[in-house]
Amino acid sequence: METFEVKINEQFTVKGSSFAVENPRKNLLVITGMQEYSQRYAPFAARLNEEGISVYVLDHFGQGLNAASVEEQQQWPVDAWKMIVDALNIKAEELKKIAPTYLMGHSMGSFAVQTYLERYPNTVEKAIIMGSNGPRASLYSVANLVSKITTTKGNWNKPAKLMTNLSVGGYAKNIEGKKTDLDWLSYNEENVQKYIADPYCGHMNTNGFYHEFMKGMNQLYKKKNLANISKEEHILIVSGVDDPVGEYSKGVKDLEAMYQKLGVKDVNLILYPNMRHEILNEDDKDQVIQDILDFIS
Repeated sequence: METFEVKINEQFTVKGSSFAVENPRKNLLVITGMQEYSQRYAPFAARLNEEGISVYVLDHFGQGLNAASVEEQQQWPVDAWKMIVDALNIKAEELKKIAPTYLMGHSMGSFAVQTYLERYPNTVEKAIIMGSNGPRASLYSVANLVSKITTTKGNWNKPAKLMTNLSVGGYAKNIEGKKTDLDWLSYNEENVQKYIADPYCGHMNTNGFYHEFMKGMNQLYKKKNLANISKEEHILIVSGVDDPVGEYSKGVKDLEAMYQKLGVKDVNLILYPNMRHEILNEDDKDQVIQDILDFIS
């Protein structure tokens, strides 16, 4: 594992973790989820390396390699959402000079991939959307309004307790017999405990984070932006049946239907029973990885 950098502009550079092989057959560029970081993808990358695939995992602003410290996580600059999608394109164009390049995003990263397909159509071979949800335009419009009202220059980098309760705070409520408020992440209890114990996982989001994230999400399902999606894209949507982020399968089914309605010719959805949000960390993760390998092979 090594660190790579993407210079977005004169002011901002973001980092990620690379798991590269010599003379790769393909490259997979990954963007992580919320409140996690690139090095957690090492076991996944190792399996793809065995197949001659180099893996590059980009950290979001304020996460992993882009966090100034443990205390200063989840701090986002203005236009962070736009810039992280720009960074994906910059890295993808670089990797394409080496080998055919594919794109994958998990959770919050899955929405970055959805945005990427609108802003940079036909620039990657295929796209994998993991742990996502479908079009909820009115919901994100309201969330965007609330984040605007509750965010000021003075509290930009301070914890966003209200928005946290309104968003991720509700994911645990339908988990029966839960032992922790993070059981919604995974049936695998060891994975949940590792996440809880990791200082670079689960840090509360800031007001500035929500201001920028919801600004991006508010644009995601606008008709003018959806119209930019190429009908020639190859898309794989993967999700746990019991993932609350995907509304227990309903949301990702709606996402598949959205792409089909837009005329995208190759859209695939795989739902995994007995899995929650972090399907790469569940007991049957090998099947998920094999399905991803089959898709990009």
